[in-house]
Amino acid sequence: MTENQRIMKRFFYYSALIAAALTMVWGCGSSDDNKEDPDLGGEKTISWIKVNGSADNWHVNWNGTDTRPTWEAPSLRGFETWMILMVTLQPELAAYSSDDDLMAVTINDEVRAVSSPAISLDETHDVFFILKILGNETSEARVAMTLEYYCSKLHQTFILKGSQYFVPELVYGVDEVFVPDILSGCPNYPVTMPISIKFPMAAEEAIKPKQGDLVAVLVGDECRGVKIIDSSSFLSPIQMQVYGRNEGETGIIYYYSVSENTVWNTQQKITISPIGQNIEVNI
Repeated sequence: MTENQRIMKRFFYYSALIAAALTMVWGCGSSDDNKEDPDLGGEKTISWIKVNGSADNWHVNWNGTDTRPTWEAPSLRGFETWMILMVTLQPELAAYSSDDDLMAVTINDEVRAVSSPAISLDETHDVFFILKILGNETSEARVAMTLEYYCSKLHQTFILKGSQYFVPELVYGVDEVFVPDILSGCPNYPVTMPISIKFPMAAEEAIKPKQGDLVAVLVGDECRGVKIIDSSSFLSPIQMQVYGRNEGETGIIYYYSVSENTVWNTQQKITISPIGQNIEVNI
């Protein structure tokens, strides 16, 4: 094996290592939510009926009262190596982004990287942060690494904590898209529950799904999760996140048909917990 081959093998090994670690601890976004139906454990069968109402208030309240952090970029002095991490914001947060936002990475509670946002120039207009994380750690040891994002318009700091590998001279998130689930780090909602909603094909005749329809979970009148439908068929389950202030809260699932201007709901409550649910719908 040549030296170049050894270098490339080492690079791909570390790429796989850090990708697995980041995905496991910080999670991935919901851009491909409908690709497959995860095994969520719980199972519930529900029925839907038409109700009066609208989807005007179907927005999760991510607002906080935090002041802008005073994170300072670390000095290069004293650090022997680095790794590059490019984080792309989830679309739900990108809608609130501004030039005053900040993102930081800490290792063992020490700030190792700080970045302001950038916007892609292509048609996606994604919002991303490029973080050069300084360190003296090696790839053999896991470290306590925290990703923090401050949204100026929301006055909210989102915090994701985990145990990760520090991989020297690795560049991750540039040639591949890395969208961590930053929303799950919102202190407003310490409980995050994934749900997968499966409709029978017969439901298409009654509900007439279209791209742009909405599915939401409401606790009382408060929206705790909303998903924009990207298909005109119920062939694939609808996968989304539900956010709870406390474990044990109960909510109702709603569906809004844009073309019919009609709201449907289940009239049956689901319990919010960290354990996900597979939900089978009857019409």
